[in-house]
Amino acid sequence: MVSATSQDMGFLYLSHPPRSAQARGRAWCTFNPLTLYRVEQYVMGGGGLDIHYGIYRKPTDGVYESSKATNKNLLQSLDWMCPITKDSVVLDLGSGHGGISHELATTYGCKVVGLNISPEQNGMNEEEAKKLGVAELIEVLVGDFNEGLPKDWDNKFSHIVSCEVFCHAASKPALLKECLRVLKPGGGFAFTDIMGADGADEKALKDFTDRNATTEMARPSGYQQQMRDAGFAQVSWWDGSCHLEHYFASMLKVCHDHKEAMLAEGVPAGYLQNWVSSLTERVDIQRNKKVFAWGIFSARKDGPVV
Repeated sequence: MVSATSQDMGFLYLSHPPRSAQARGRAWCTFNPLTLYRVEQYVMGGGGLDIHYGIYRKPTDGVYESSKATNKNLLQSLDWMCPITKDSVVLDLGSGHGGISHELATTYGCKVVGLNISPEQNGMNEEEAKKLGVAELIEVLVGDFNEGLPKDWDNKFSHIVSCEVFCHAASKPALLKECLRVLKPGGGFAFTDIMGADGADEKALKDFTDRNATTEMARPSGYQQQMRDAGFAQVSWWDGSCHLEHYFASMLKVCHDHKEAMLAEGVPAGYLQNWVSSLTERVDIQRNKKVFAWGIFSARKDGPVV
């Protein structure tokens, strides 16, 4: 997990550790990693380990339900690119606490390799896999993808999935090329990410990247071109940006509704207040300027269909 400096405490989202050296320098600082995890598990995961943006299907959905809906749609997109079977071997790139890995293993019975920079997160991933009875299907490795993926991984994986991790890549084109290299011919690829909307207010986005220890925010059109340039085929993009304002507002509601519980678990009041301030700002700016984009990208590597 990542802790934050006093200047970064009001950030909106950093569920995966920052990837660039510059970002790590800004973020690996003062707070106990457990503090951020406690807040994120409430505010973004709804108590679960799926700490990422959500898709709303019902008026009663909260962050937990919307995050689960994202899992379902992301894995469905991956399966459409290449059928996921019990014989599949999936790379969960930037696997975090392992929510997607667990869903893959429990749903499809396939093997999953999680690559993630944080030993603390990896330990939580493995612990939960044991509780779910899928520990034998999930391997978790410590690694920084900015240093490149292992050289002996050529054509290793039938699928690659990633959830809001590319925003921390020092070079998105380089990482996409690495993903193509380690994917088997005919393999499927799907990921989500938080981005700037095409034509977004640059100042508003700079405020976000400065707070969130991300590199420059991508754009949907840019990602699609970079995927094609890397050599991916059948590149597609599902735009879920319409869910962002509601998700930000849901996160803010959790901050208010579970304030006392988080404080009782040791979350500093000032730290929590900075989340509230930042989220209030995000709701307003997304409602009025629509500067953020989010959704699901999918593609495949040329090769056999089955």
